[in-house]
Amino acid sequence: MGRGAVGVSRAGQAGEVGSVFRCELAVHLAVHGLRGRAVSGLDVPAGVWPVRLDFETSDPTDDIRVTFSEGRRAYVSAKRKIDRGRPLEETLTGWVGQVPTLGPDDLLVIAGEELVGPVKNLDRALRRHRAGLRMETGDESKALALLTDRLPSRVRGLVLDRARVLHLAGSTGPAPHRDYLAALMDLVVTDAQGHRAVSALADFFHRQAGEALGSSAEDWVTALTASGVTVLPDQGGPVAMRLASRRNAVDSYRTRLTAEAGRIDLSLLADDLPPLVVDDLIGGLRIDVEGERTSSFLLQYLRRWRRMLLVGQPGSGKSVAVREIAAHCASHADAPAPISVSLPRLLKGQPGRLTLDCLVDDAVAGAVPDADRGPLAAYLREEIGQGRALLLCDGLDECEARAPWVAQQLEEILASLHPSCGFVVTTRTNAQGAAARLNLPRVELAPPKDLDATVDSVLVACAEARIPVPDRAAFLATRRAWIKDAKKEHAHLLAVPLLAALLALVCANAPDADLPKGRAALLHRAVEQSVHRWERLRGALDPARPWAPALTTGMLLDGFVTLGRLLDGGSTPLAGRALKSLTGVLTDPLRWAMSPAAAGEVAEHVLRFWDEHVAVFVVNGAGELTARSKVFAEIATAMWARSCMAEELRDWLRHALVHTDSDGAIALAAGLDSRTTEALLDLGQTQREATLMVADLAARGVVTLSHGELERALDQLTDGALGALVGEPVHPRGPGRPPDFFPALWDKTRDAGPWPFVEAACLLALPSTSRSRRADLVELSGLDDTAESIAQALCVLTDARTDAAPLSGAGIDALRAVLALPLPQESEMVKKGRRSWEMVGGGRLTPGLEQVALSMAEHLGELPDDAGEYVFALAGHTPGYVAERIYAALARAGFDTSRRWGNMASQLRDWASGVRDDRAALLSDLVSLHDPCPESVGGDFWSLTALGNLLAATRYSDSSVNEIDRAFAHDSAAERRAWLDAMADAYGIDKAAVATQARHLQKITTPDARLDEWLVAGTPPLVKPSPIPGVGQILTDAQQTALLACLEADSSWMAWSAANVLINLEGGRVPWDGQDLFGRDMTHWPRDRAALFHAVTLMTSGDRRSSLLARAASSESADHRVAARMLISAVPRLDPNGSIVEALRRDADLSVRPKDAHQATPAPTHWSCNHCRIVQALDTEDCAGCDDGVRPRS
Repeated sequence: MGRGAVGVSRAGQAGEVGSVFRCELAVHLAVHGLRGRAVSGLDVPAGVWPVRLDFETSDPTDDIRVTFSEGRRAYVSAKRKIDRGRPLEETLTGWVGQVPTLGPDDLLVIAGEELVGPVKNLDRALRRHRAGLRMETGDESKALALLTDRLPSRVRGLVLDRARVLHLAGSTGPAPHRDYLAALMDLVVTDAQGHRAVSALADFFHRQAGEALGSSAEDWVTALTASGVTVLPDQGGPVAMRLASRRNAVDSYRTRLTAEAGRIDLSLLADDLPPLVVDDLIGGLRIDVEGERTSSFLLQYLRRWRRMLLVGQPGSGKSVAVREIAAHCASHADAPAPISVSLPRLLKGQPGRLTLDCLVDDAVAGAVPDADRGPLAAYLREEIGQGRALLLCDGLDECEARAPWVAQQLEEILASLHPSCGFVVTTRTNAQGAAARLNLPRVELAPPKDLDATVDSVLVACAEARIPVPDRAAFLATRRAWIKDAKKEHAHLLAVPLLAALLALVCANAPDADLPKGRAALLHRAVEQSVHRWERLRGALDPARPWAPALTTGMLLDGFVTLGRLLDGGSTPLAGRALKSLTGVLTDPLRWAMSPAAAGEVAEHVLRFWDEHVAVFVVNGAGELTARSKVFAEIATAMWARSCMAEELRDWLRHALVHTDSDGAIALAAGLDSRTTEALLDLGQTQREATLMVADLAARGVVTLSHGELERALDQLTDGALGALVGEPVHPRGPGRPPDFFPALWDKTRDAGPWPFVEAACLLALPSTSRSRRADLVELSGLDDTAESIAQALCVLTDARTDAAPLSGAGIDALRAVLALPLPQESEMVKKGRRSWEMVGGGRLTPGLEQVALSMAEHLGELPDDAGEYVFALAGHTPGYVAERIYAALARAGFDTSRRWGNMASQLRDWASGVRDDRAALLSDLVSLHDPCPESVGGDFWSLTALGNLLAATRYSDSSVNEIDRAFAHDSAAERRAWLDAMADAYGIDKAAVATQARHLQKITTPDARLDEWLVAGTPPLVKPSPIPGVGQILTDAQQTALLACLEADSSWMAWSAANVLINLEGGRVPWDGQDLFGRDMTHWPRDRAALFHAVTLMTSGDRRSSLLARAASSESADHRVAARMLISAVPRLDPNGSIVEALRRDADLSVRPKDAHQATPAPTHWSCNHCRIVQALDTEDCAGCDDGVRPRS
């Protein structure tokens, strides 16, 4: 045992020495590569040097694979000591296996430190052989015989021509060899650090060899830099210096792009605010994808597709998106190199032709110092050639008349690119016609949802710059609440980036007293600020498109009002009509009195300002003027109302009150000018809705009523209540054009009876002298006891708020009375059938109670202990938006509202945990598809193409979570892995790449980060994958059998995806008898799965398929008939004259018929259960024979 232990120890020592030699050999090769020198002994041309080393490859000669600067390779067998024994035998075996893969100039190399016996003369013998000379000495003949005697005759000549011997004497011993290498490196590193550089490379290659990795010359320079060795940058120097120069240029380029991420410069809006940085701005950018119901994340689709046409309205953030994409790519090692190009800027040079070099030169211009442009451009061109670049071409629409020409030029460039090279073009809709020739997938930039974060960042910046620390929290809370309320009322208010920032600044500048009642004034001020900002920047804006000298800020504001009035009510006039209206304003002798020619020119610039520069009124692709948000048309109308004649104002209000479309404009007009309130009260004599509108605006703090106005309002509310008591008719009120989807939801007709007038009066902030009149109104209204209790409670709460006083004893008693009122019974969904539900219980909440709840939540500390529970329960009976306001008020009062979610949060956590577990198991399955592949260069970790394509082939994203879970709960890992292996081969997907990408995801430990990557992989590919032609010849019998077994997997995810492959095996040999399998009893499966099995057996039954299909279509078994229908649906040519389909459309069994034939004649006579197969009468909804079956939907 002792002798064996010594033997193992010596073997270990030999292995360790061999490993050291291999690292020294790598250093030797790398140093020559970094110096740009040919490696002596390899007999290659002087201008050829190593540029890449790969360790422990899958090649037959696997120690080191060397790639040279002109493309040839050397397959190196590294043996510290070489004699005629095993090291040489192993090397020759590898060389023979390597022969089929050799390129025209590839080499076979044996490298050693100690050459023993005849091997000492092998290099000289091979040189003479290559020169066509006879051996001079017996030693040379013996050396050559070492090879000729051992090599098969079929490869002997080729191996002798390609074989090289690299002798590195003393390389693992004392200093001489390292001194030589250090001397070479001294010329390319600072401070004579040659020895340190060699040691750093040795350490680097030791790690690389241990992990079977590979690296390039760029990686060697990076490793030196990381170790503290500085490589001298010089574009004209040796390879290492040129690479260092390029590395510096690339690093500078990436740093500059990365620094722009999330940056918002406010200096032109507010001099005292520093630039803001919004974290992960790119992560919030969303797009609308054709065929998708909801918006998706831009980065997710861009990473998966790499190419797209990004369409967006002016000011929607297209250029910001390009900037953020570039910053993301610049800061992520796995991302392609970003090349950001401004197409309008490119055109300024008036090029006769656009080329790839033009795009690269535009990207580097101004991005780095002049000295770095050359190396950076060379790097970007190299990345383009390798498919590792992303070209971002911004502003096709800004090329205006030349947009079609630019698109044609880009088309030519696009056709020349590597398939993996990314390509993005941005444009607004008016140039997408020209862009169509690019054949890029079109997506539309969705309104940014993360402007909330941007607006909040502006508020925080203002607070930090202007507000003392003790006051900041209150300052921010007040303005955040204002922004939140403003957004609730105007859903798209923050859809325009410029105005969102301006609104935040205006809000921050406004005194607390102006919030929230000053919404109209603040919106107006934001519009004005956009004009004044333009005036300040006017001289610095794009000189290629100067503004008309005659254009003034006043004209722009008049234009805003004119355009907004055109759009009021939702109309979309043509741009020509808009220009005509603007020209009319400009030629008006009482306004601007311009000549028609001058007015026409200025009108175009006014429209351009609001269309392109601020982008609130936008001309769409059809040439129609549209509003980015209804609120912009409303504030324009409000601005008009402030300056129009009194009679015009009343006339507008008279018509606007009929429908709800103009409620927002009326509110904004009232907030801007008190005349609107006066006009509404004038109309209130005959239009009850006008009075109710005034009361509502006052209750919300939009307007403050004078004493006289309060008196008039009370008079009119009293008249309205009395009129309702005598049956005064209630006129319907809602949108002028109600939507088709649940139009009743938009009906705002007030309830009959006096209550709307009573409630309005109770919510008015009245002085104490007027409250008796309100009490009289309540008494005259003839309310029942419940309504009267609610009215008294509202009065108590309103007065307490008006007086800023605590509740009185009498007031608390009044609220106690309301707390005793019963609430409607809780509603619940009751299952009436297997797929029918009915809402039972519930009932309408007594009018006024929700207003009581909203106000009562502010006084919980003064009320009985059960008041909070009552308000909490009451919130559950109110509309969602009201309930959230009540919950928020309760939360501010310290009441726990988390119970409103019930156990939903816990259920969601359990569901998410299960999904994560399934995902982890799937990653393990994918990893099993291939052993680690050391020579895999760049794993495509940014797009995850191979992994994503395999998921798409299995229809992962289209499958239900339950079916995916069943695959991991009930089907074995062996079954899943055999299925995935066959699916990858069937679709021609590289399994090594899939496994590499799956391993990459496994290394990501942060759940959110891994989910982000998984979402990229799960994004549908641009082209739906399909099995490769002749798939039957690709798949082995074992793989085909594995897919057939999947038809009986518990998971339908596995079954249906396997069937998609099996259905393509027609005409090929399959390792089963389709006719025999067709007769198998599958009634223990649901019918769709049974029919799927039968359909596959039909398709793979070879010459008997036609007869078997006819037999299935006329079978007594409904399963067989459904299988026939399913197969013909997938392969219509199997029923050339349509006779089988026609027979199935008339089938007596409703369950067999295609869905579009359920109502066809003759009518079906019955239906059969898809679960238990029992035949049912047509009027039977639920199967009596089992617990699951239901009649097919008609």
